Amino acid sequence: MIEETEKERPAQSTKDSREQSVRAVERALDVLFTFSEGEAIQDIGSLQRHTGLSRPTLYRLLHTLEGKGVIFSSGNPRQFQLGYRFGTLLRTWNQSPVIASIAREPLEQLWQETQETVALMVPVSLTHRMCVLELKSPQVISFSRGTGYTVALTRGASGKVILAYMPPERREKALATLDAKQRERLLQELGQIREQRIWVTYGDVIPGGAALASPVLTKDQEAVASVCVFGTELRMRDQTLDRCIQAVRQAAADIEHRLFDTAR
Repeated sequence: MIEETEKERPAQSTKDSREQSVRAVERALDVLFTFSEGEAIQDIGSLQRHTGLSRPTLYRLLHTLEGKGVIFSSGNPRQFQLGYRFGTLLRTWNQSPVIASIAREPLEQLWQETQETVALMVPVSLTHRMCVLELKSPQVISFSRGTGYTVALTRGASGKVILAYMPPERREKALATLDAKQRERLLQELGQIREQRIWVTYGDVIPGGAALASPVLTKDQEAVASVCVFGTELRMRDQTLDRCIQAVRQAAADIEHRLFDTAR
């Protein structure tokens, strides 16, 4: 028995080390995705509020990221922003990811039908999604955040429909920063999303804005993206809302067909 236990220890130690390394990467990405156009420079308090991480953990991550050139800090007290290495990443990033290329025609059709801003969102970490394709509304009053915009999965229709179809163990980690009341309310919403396969929010991300979204699902029922329509709260009502819901569902189904039908 003692001999078997000693043999098992190295394997268990390796597994624990690997899991800790993966968790460290996830936390580092969570830190990076807190930076946005509206919060390009943040202090440690702001980063802590966004990530839920302790200050010692945050400082260790920031020190490592700064050493790699993806974070830059200055001032006293210290303030943080994205570093010069992100310029290199942007120049080498493929502006037309495969899913964005495949989704363009269905999104153009959706744009024609709704005359609202339409977008394709993809999960980029356990906690955030990013817009990889956006077509702006021709309406005089409209909403647009632009390609490359990132926001938490827990906010807005396009994030919540991705969360609803996330594997349970990953979803648990994604909700870790919420308090008990927020968590309970969101879990109820996610259950409704799985029943309806669509979700509508008002003022969840942008005051005065409305959003509706439907997931793009794999054969294992995991969301690889969400198709979204953004408009004003005043327009997204009654028959207009019903028409947009049907159009979004159709666009998501069309993208699924193009992505996965040959593999099914």
